[in-house]
Amino acid sequence: MDRTGTGGLVVTADPAALAVRHEPGRPPVLGELVAEHLEHWGEVYDWTYSSGQGAHRPDLDLSGWRATDTGRPLPADHMAEWADRTAELVLRHQPSRVLELGCGTGMLLHRLHPHLKGYVGTDIAEHVVARLAGLGLPGVKVVRAAAHEINGTTVRSALGHLGERPDCVLLNSVTQCFPSVEYLAAVLRDAIDLVAPGGTVIVGDVRHSGLLDEHCRLLEPESRDRAAQRAAADTELLFDPATLAAVVANASRRVTVSLFAKTLTAGTELTRYRFDAVLHVEPPASPPAAIHLWDGLGSDPLAALAALARQGQPVRVVGIPNGLLTPETSAPTGASLRAALEETEGVVLLDPDDPVRLQVAVPVAAAATPPDALAGVGRPHEPLGAFARARLGEVARRELRRAELPVPEELTVQIPSGPGHDAVSVAREAEDADRAGRFALARMIPAAKERTPQPVPDSALAHLPHAIRRFDEIALRALTRLISGVAPSGKPRTAEQIIQALGVASRHEWIVRRWLDVLSTEGLVRRDPGGRLEIAAEAPAEDDATGLERACAALGYPEQMAIFFRTALARLPELLSDEIMAQALLFPDGDLLTSLSKDQNNVSNTYLNAAMGHVVARAAATRAKPLRVVELGAGAGGSTAAALDGLGDAELDYLFTDVSRFFTMAAEDRFGERLRYALLDINADLVAQGALRGGVDVVIAANVLHCARHAGQSLRWIRELLAPGGLVVVTEAIREHYLVLATMQFLLSPREGEPDLGVGDRRGGTGRVFFTGRELPAELAEAGLLPILELPGADSPLAAPAQHLFVAARL
Repeated sequence: MDRTGTGGLVVTADPAALAVRHEPGRPPVLGELVAEHLEHWGEVYDWTYSSGQGAHRPDLDLSGWRATDTGRPLPADHMAEWADRTAELVLRHQPSRVLELGCGTGMLLHRLHPHLKGYVGTDIAEHVVARLAGLGLPGVKVVRAAAHEINGTTVRSALGHLGERPDCVLLNSVTQCFPSVEYLAAVLRDAIDLVAPGGTVIVGDVRHSGLLDEHCRLLEPESRDRAAQRAAADTELLFDPATLAAVVANASRRVTVSLFAKTLTAGTELTRYRFDAVLHVEPPASPPAAIHLWDGLGSDPLAALAALARQGQPVRVVGIPNGLLTPETSAPTGASLRAALEETEGVVLLDPDDPVRLQVAVPVAAAATPPDALAGVGRPHEPLGAFARARLGEVARRELRRAELPVPEELTVQIPSGPGHDAVSVAREAEDADRAGRFALARMIPAAKERTPQPVPDSALAHLPHAIRRFDEIALRALTRLISGVAPSGKPRTAEQIIQALGVASRHEWIVRRWLDVLSTEGLVRRDPGGRLEIAAEAPAEDDATGLERACAALGYPEQMAIFFRTALARLPELLSDEIMAQALLFPDGDLLTSLSKDQNNVSNTYLNAAMGHVVARAAATRAKPLRVVELGAGAGGSTAAALDGLGDAELDYLFTDVSRFFTMAAEDRFGERLRYALLDINADLVAQGALRGGVDVVIAANVLHCARHAGQSLRWIRELLAPGGLVVVTEAIREHYLVLATMQFLLSPREGEPDLGVGDRRGGTGRVFFTGRELPAELAEAGLLPILELPGADSPLAAPAQHLFVAARL
């Protein structure tokens, strides 16, 4: 607790109280507030089920099922269809032994058990457990346990009567009661570990967090503010496909994911805003499906769809607008698509990237997708934060009264930034970080300098995409001219012959191979059936020197960087042969720090560094003092300075690290005693190098992950440093810039005997240095880090440089 200067009181939640520590083979260890949240739901459902309200018949007890808008019970026939469709989904995958976590009143139990060899159900509500266990159904056992107690004695004992491992673990309409994504991850990891090879983990009736705003606007049509308040106050867990992909990405077994849309006849909230996910554990390989666009199916797309589904070949139809969620009058619904697919093996899917669109897959095996294809930054809505604020407020007032101390009128409870937040506050944090970055740009955009400082709008940045295109075009012309000298049109050569003709040093051969791949992709080089290459067209004459200067100026690079790029492009033969070193061109005066600083204050870095500073400052404001920070690969200190600017006079324990003592010594001269300094290499175990395990609030890795030989392994070492609720703040390019590929990547060629960059991660075998926009979130997730923020937005001109900020929380 901290007193404010006005006599108020600020209570900060301990991140450990919000955490879930996963322990393979044993039930996870729950933080105190997580345990209290689950107890709260247990009490709610004990009362709900014991009341008996909503019980129509044994297989249709609708106690607790009410419409959000009216508060009235949902229609019985609609709920019967809901249960029937879910049972169909489970049985479609032909299980014989099912473990259902959170079986509730037994609606699915009654529909499933006649088709199974064995069934085990669990629930936290004592009343329904006693009732269902007393039915004496053959092959059925129901026990009292929470979802996270899969590895507890009670559940393990019940599973013993199945004789074998379950081949389906079912969680239907139960994840809404979970406190956080971290809890969800613990449950799903244990379920994935338990299920038999080739089996499924079915996560049914998920509320889609990407549709929370849409739902609340429907409920509060008169006021956007009230809609936002309703969304923030929602007491259930909602998540999206990207969050689910992150949760399963670091599972101990291979998993693919199928996302099924709801196809109920009535357009209620159960149909509009929910989906079903099936996790296939160690599935057999399935043949690739031919992709068809909905808009390409002609004037009667439903008929064309039915015809496609009957052809017997794996197909996938994408880009289907959902008529329940879009204004397009001719758009189909999940129900109409299901009807068109009747008597075929087709299924209706949710578009993983756009929740108002649908897809169709034929057969069901074609619906499965690797988690990498779903990777991204999710926007989950976690109820734990709001619960913790309310609970800690109650506790603080109670303890003050017990101590006979005055209870201040102003009592604020805050939780650590990052995990455990509702979707509204997560979006607000992203907006605030973006705003901080745009304020920083106001100091360097000429048109903005003349006005009172304010966030730079997109209109003042509209020139950025053109400047980036100019960079790419200049680099491609330079590479085309170089290759045309040794493989002109009509004289094709192999890559090895081209490398030999250019006199390439062995350590740079990877760069030339990458150039040839890029030129081939861009249509500037032709590859014959034998793999030989020749120039497709000569590079046109352009005033590239002037164009380069203008593009550098538009992107905020100083004149020295334009000189470096121009000189490097002119001297590619000497760079390739190691006759001259790229370092000599980049650092012509030998002043390494000054030369590196040339690239730190361009438009993209200025924006991202300021946004990063805001994220770190929020972490300091919502955690116990001092904030514990480790910066990896800090180099010339550009990101360090931005972090310290954001942190102001906050109390810190900041460890500045780099692989080179030159940089740590220079940083000590620059930043003084406020920081600590050490040597750390991201290509080796950080704890073994002396870093503290589990004791860091924020790890900063600015433009360093692409230097890793295996970024996934480096991220796992980084995760080991994080305390509960800890954050990783990463800045990285998410696409390959051809000008960088042609010039600065000479700096990244390995020394003799060293492995190539990315040899063990998703870049392996591609020759790329940088990750794509899906690969980096996938690497984070596989390392047990949940991506929760990404900037800039895809529709902003700031996205053109493809430098992005990612913030991920420890799972």
